Amino acid sequence: MKGFFTLLFSISFLLNLEAQNLEETYEVACDCWTVTNYYDNGQVSSVHHENNARKKDGDAVVYGYEGQKVRYEHWVNGRLDGTATHYHPDGSIYLEATYENGKKKGRWLFREPDGTPSQEIIYSGNGSDGIYVLYYAGVKYVEQTIENGKLVNTNVVHQELYDIVQEESSQTTK
Repeated sequence: MKGFFTLLFSISFLLNLEAQNLEETYEVACDCWTVTNYYDNGQVSSVHHENNARKKDGDAVVYGYEGQKVRYEHWVNGRLDGTATHYHPDGSIYLEATYENGKKKGRWLFREPDGTPSQEIIYSGNGSDGIYVLYYAGVKYVEQTIENGKLVNTNVVHQELYDIVQEESSQTTK
């Protein structure tokens, strides 16, 4: 009898959600929910899994209006954990970010569409604290250290490129 009510609840729940471009299904194999959202054109906008506490748990993917993958994330009990990957519109990787128990921790690498690095952040796990590395045309030119939310050190590793960036910056702000 319990199974019948569960099935009845699931069907009525799904019918109510379909009108909102949202579909939820319970999967016995993983003892979890799969949540799928849709754009008005019928294209899937996102898919993720939730545990029985209804917290994101497992892989989550977000898609653009035309079906291209925008973001991939991994969740554990409602918190980002592991690598999250964001994509440029052409499908190339824009950002690879790491999380640990919901906190930014480890290497975040930003890339141009051709794959060249533009910025790198190595988060300590304490808010915005970490080492920030800037690239010019794929070449590292400066490293900055943030501790307790404040800039504590700037290390210019390529003076010529640093000067070029400073000059370009001053021309765009005039």
